Amino acid sequence: MKDQYTNFYSQKNPAKVYPVEFVVRTLLGTYPDLKIDHASYRGAKILDLGFGDGRNMPLLHDLGFEVYGVEITDEICNLTRNRMARLGIPVQLQKGTNSDLPFDDATFDFVLACHSCYYVEPDETFSDNLREIARVLRSGGRFIFSLAKIDSYILKGAVDRGNGHYQITQDPRGLRNGGVNRAFGSRDEIANELETFFSDFSIGLCENDFYGTYEKVWIGTCSKKS
Repeated sequence: MKDQYTNFYSQKNPAKVYPVEFVVRTLLGTYPDLKIDHASYRGAKILDLGFGDGRNMPLLHDLGFEVYGVEITDEICNLTRNRMARLGIPVQLQKGTNSDLPFDDATFDFVLACHSCYYVEPDETFSDNLREIARVLRSGGRFIFSLAKIDSYILKGAVDRGNGHYQITQDPRGLRNGGVNRAFGSRDEIANELETFFSDFSIGLCENDFYGTYEKVWIGTCSKKS
């Protein structure tokens, strides 16, 4: 998928970008089941994992975060680095994967995984991703995430690889075919999977019909265990 995503972002290459709604709602919202401290943002280090075109970075910068990011190719990093420079937003971007992050232990106060952390490398599992995310978070650091729901459009016709892992076969964009995603059917399943490393869960669900694309995504935040 590295070549497909590199080509996708190279061809798209927008001048401006806009944040994903669930990220705005999680970082700025006040909801009865949302546990997050708005006062903790300024000066905190955040890793934008799988940042794509950098759409969430202007918001993160405006909230006072020190912004870092990881993507799967140097080319994607360069495109977004240049875009953020044009927008006057300082960022530190490096190549890596969900299970191999190029940062020291306990580097970050926050990790944001917007439509990204559920991608699983060949011969690995989602647990490998979680272990690495937890490694780079400090004790008590916040993990903000979205996760695929098992009946979302992207998993139509997917091959069941066991333990909630599905190989994509019918991506409408043609970007993710052959890749493996970890998908979840319930909040309890998410908490059970993440509780090895995390606690203090807030979990929500987004269901959107974007003109025939029926997206179903779990969203949530939790803290790294001490």
